[in-house]
Amino acid sequence: MIKFLVYNEFQKIIYRKRTYIGFILIGILIPFIVGAIDNGGNMLEKTIYGQLSDSFFFVGSLINGYLATYIIIAVLITHMPFLSTIVAADIVSGEYSKGTFRLYLSRPIPRSKILLSKLIIVYGYTIILMGFFISYALLISIIWLGTGELAVFHMGLLFLSEDDALIRFFIAFLTSTVVMLTVSSLCFFISTISKNSVTPIIITISTVFVGTAISIIPIEFFEILNPYLFTGYINSYLSAFHDPIPFDTIIRLIAVCFIWTVIFLGLAFNHFIKKDITD
Repeated sequence: MIKFLVYNEFQKIIYRKRTYIGFILIGILIPFIVGAIDNGGNMLEKTIYGQLSDSFFFVGSLINGYLATYIIIAVLITHMPFLSTIVAADIVSGEYSKGTFRLYLSRPIPRSKILLSKLIIVYGYTIILMGFFISYALLISIIWLGTGELAVFHMGLLFLSEDDALIRFFIAFLTSTVVMLTVSSLCFFISTISKNSVTPIIITISTVFVGTAISIIPIEFFEILNPYLFTGYINSYLSAFHDPIPFDTIIRLIAVCFIWTVIFLGLAFNHFIKKDITD
C-alpha cells in the first residue's frame, strides 16, 4: 500500500510547476556565477594570495572548477532552506486548501501511511535538489574552468589535491543535506497545521533567519545555545574542507539535526492523526 501512496504523491508533485522552481533557479544562477568568477579571476587570486605574492612567485592559476564550486556553495547555501521548503510547504496544506482531505481521509487507509508517503516525497525532493545543486555546480565549473588543486582558508591557506577535493565535496553534500532535511521536516510539520502553503514557508524561513542571527551575534548566552540549534549548522559544509576533517563536529551536527527532526515529525504525525477532517 505504501508504494501506491508514494507513487500517488509523486504523480501530484511532478505536475506542479513549483516543484521545478528550485532546479530552474539553480540552473540559471550557477553559469552566471561561474562566468563572474572566470571574469574576475585575477582579482580573486590576489585576494587569496594576499601578502604572500610579495614574498613568493606562483606558477599557474588557482582559479579552477573546484574553487568555483566552493564559492558557489558559499554564496547559495544560505538560500537553499527556502528552495527546500517549496514542496514541503504545500504537500499537506495544499490538500487542506483544496478540500481533498475530506474525501481522502475518509477512506480505510491509515493516516500515518498517508503522511509517511508525503514525507518520503519531501525527503526525496530535498536530497535530489541538494544533489543537483552540488553536482551541477561541479559539472559547469569543471567544464568552464577545468580542474586543479582546491585552495581554501583554514588556519592559513590550505591546498587540497583533486582527488581529496572531490571527497570533501561529497562530505559537504552529506552534511548540508542533513541540515536541509531538518529544515524540510520543520516546514512539513507546519504544513500539517496550516491551511495554506505560504505560512509554512514564512515560519520556516523566519526560524532559519533567527537561528542564523543567533549563531552570528557574539553574546555568551547565544554561544551556549547555538550548538543545540540545527540552524547553527547551515554553513556546516565548511567543516568538510578543514584539515583534518572535524568528524566530532559532523557527528554532533547529525545528532542535533536528528533530534530536531524526530521532534518535528513526532508533532506532525500526532497532529495529523488526531486532526478533525470536518474542520
